[in-house]
Amino acid sequence: MRKLINQLLQQDKLLKVTAVVVTLIVVYLSLKPPEPDSESWSFFFIRGDLFLHFVCYFVLSIIYYLAMFNNGKTIQKALILSLLVGFTLESLQLIPVFKRFFDLKDLIANSFGSSVGIIFIQFLFSHSIQD
Repeated sequence: MRKLINQLLQQDKLLKVTAVVVTLIVVYLSLKPPEPDSESWSFFFIRGDLFLHFVCYFVLSIIYYLAMFNNGKTIQKALILSLLVGFTLESLQLIPVFKRFFDLKDLIANSFGSSVGIIFIQFLFSHSIQD
């Protein structure tokens, strides 16, 4: 199993394309206008969209780590890139054309998800991280 995982991590092109595709999906979901009749929901007393922000950036930071696995300082680069994407997309919501609204709680959920994703990667790959 370890050999299979290592072979997958060596597939630079596949993982980088995956990272780009996932980033484009996040950009689309973050900037598309909200549905007019969308109902709010919650997950364990947490506003549902905050939970989605957390999960999205948790996964994004892991994908960035995997895509940059063969580079130096992978952990730092993955964290900075996922935080930068989250901050940029939340800031773009200040532009009225997107019909979205900047929310500091969304930005905090993005940052928390990215950070927890990196901690998860450090725990999962602690034997192979050479940063």
